Amino acid sequence: MDKLKRYNQKLLAIIGTTILVIAGISIIFGLGAFVVSLLDFSNADNHGLKVPTETTTINNDSIEFVRTQAITFNSPYQLDTAQSKFLIAVGQVNLKTEEKVRIESGGMSKISSYEYPYESHYGLFNNFIYYNNESGISHKIFDERIAITSWLFLKIDSIEVLLFKGTTTDDNSDGQIDYNDYQSLFAYYLNNQELLRYNFDNKTVLEFEPMNKTNLVSIELGIDKDKDFDFENRSEPKEITSLNVRTRKIQPIVIDEIKHDIQKIVDGVKN
Repeated sequence: MDKLKRYNQKLLAIIGTTILVIAGISIIFGLGAFVVSLLDFSNADNHGLKVPTETTTINNDSIEFVRTQAITFNSPYQLDTAQSKFLIAVGQVNLKTEEKVRIESGGMSKISSYEYPYESHYGLFNNFIYYNNESGISHKIFDERIAITSWLFLKIDSIEVLLFKGTTTDDNSDGQIDYNDYQSLFAYYLNNQELLRYNFDNKTVLEFEPMNKTNLVSIELGIDKDKDFDFENRSEPKEITSLNVRTRKIQPIVIDEIKHDIQKIVDGVKN
C-alpha cells in the first residue's frame, strides 16, 4: 500500500513538473511574440507613398528637398498573350539614408471569367508604364502622385481597359498615401489612351470585378457614414454600383427606389 502511494506521488510529481515546463515554455514564446509585436518594423514593411513635408525653393528655377523613397520596377507583365503589350508596375522602397536632392531648371533628376479572362493583381504601386512592342509606344499612365493598391486588365471584344483601385490624397492625415485612404476607381482605355477617374463622395472602393457576359464591372463601395475617413466593415454599410466599359460611365445596379423599399422592410415601416 505504501509502495502504491509513493508511486502515485511520484507520478503526480512528474505530471506536475511536465505541466509547469510546458506552461513555462508557452509563457516564454508568448512574451517573445509580444515583444516582437512591439518592435517597429515600419522601415521594412511599410512602403506606402509618403507625403513630402519639406520642400525648399532656392529660386524660381530650382528646388531642394529630402528624398526618403526611391522608385523600383517590377518585371513586365504581358497583358495579352496574343499581343506584345506589356505593363510595368512601379513601386517604391524606403531609403535607409535620406538623400538631399536639388532639381535645377530644365534638369532631370481572383480568378478568371470564362467569357472575359482577367486576373486581379494586388500590391502598392505609384505608377505603371504601358509598353507596346509592335507600335513602339512606351509611356507612363499617371501624371500625379498616386498609390495604386490593385489592378486588372480586361478585354471585351475590341475594348481593352486597365482598371486600377487607388488614391491621390492622404485622407486620414497619417502622412502616407496608401490602402487606408479613400480609394477611387481609375480606368485607362487602351483604344485611345484615355485615363478616367471615378470618385464616390464619402465612399471608398473596396473591390471591383467584371460581370460575365456583360459590359459591366461591378464596384463594391464602403460608405463612411460618420465621415471619419475610416470605413468600418462591421458597422458601416456597403453598396454596389457598376462601370459600363463600353459607355465609360457609372451606372447603378440597384436603383434607389428598391433600396428605400428594402430599408423600410428592415425598419418595420409600412407603406
